[in-house]
Amino acid sequence: MGDAIRGSGSDFPRWMKAASIGMGVLLFGDGLRRFLTGAGLAEASAFIIIGSACFYIAGYEKRVSLAESGFVRERLFWGKGRVERLAWSEMEEVVLFQSKSGTMVLFPLKDRGWRAFFPGKTGTEIRKFVEKHGGGVPVKIGEGTSVPARHHSNER
Repeated sequence: MGDAIRGSGSDFPRWMKAASIGMGVLLFGDGLRRFLTGAGLAEASAFIIIGSACFYIAGYEKRVSLAESGFVRERLFWGKGRVERLAWSEMEEVVLFQSKSGTMVLFPLKDRGWRAFFPGKTGTEIRKFVEKHGGGVPVKIGEGTSVPARHHSNER
């Protein structure tokens, strides 16, 4: 990707991946040991399945980004998985919700809607990016719902 704005994904920290791989190897190995020493598949299967799942989950990555071609969402397990793209031409509008920690972006569509959070990015940065690459897609500033503050009083 040439020019892109990266959003928040769900990459696990390295220590968590290492712990998951370590736990997976230990559980899988223990299950295999139980099976080979004659304990039977019923006793070993839970260890083998959970160990495999720990190892598999350690390779999960989710990434979102705004690219020159549109919105890109990737869900990968050990480098393989699904990449979904929403081209600028398919977008009806882009709605920005700004906060102190970043900007939430909504991409409403007829049959589905996508959203992404871009930490550390202001609405102005995202608006400029959409205006540069979006091909005339309208950008709106969203309004949050306002909940009236509760006043507790002892008056009756």
